[in-house]
Amino acid sequence: MSADFARVLHGLMQNRRLSARAVSRATGRAESTLNQLLTGKLQPTRDILRDLAPVLQLDTADLFVIADLCVDSENVAREPYPATVEIGQLVAAASFLTPPEVTLLVQSAKALRRETQEHRGGTP
Repeated sequence: MSADFARVLHGLMQNRRLSARAVSRATGRAESTLNQLLTGKLQPTRDILRDLAPVLQLDTADLFVIADLCVDSENVAREPYPATVEIGQLVAAASFLTPPEVTLLVQSAKALRRETQEHRGGTP
C-alpha cells in the first residue's frame, strides 16, 4: 500500500505545485519523512496524515481513505479545521517565494496573530 499512497501523494503535491520542502515546512515534519512517503519507504500514519491534510487541501477522513486506513470518529477530528483550503492555498503560494520572502511571510503571520490576540484581549 505504501507504493500506492506514494503515487497518490506525489500526484497531489504535483497538482498543487508543492515540493517536499514546502510540505515539510507547512506540516512541521522532516523533509526526509516526506521523501520516504513519496518513495513508499514509509507507511503513512494517522498523525502524519492529520498534518498533511490541511496542506493538501483535503479532509483528514479523505486522506485516511486514500491511505487505506480505517475511518471512524476517533481517527479524525470532530470538525474540520476551519481554514483548510486557505492554508493549502497559502502553502502553495509560499512555495514559489524566495527564502527571504518566506521569512517575511512567517514574520507577518506571527505579527498578525499577535495583533489579533491583543485585539481580542488575549495574550500572544
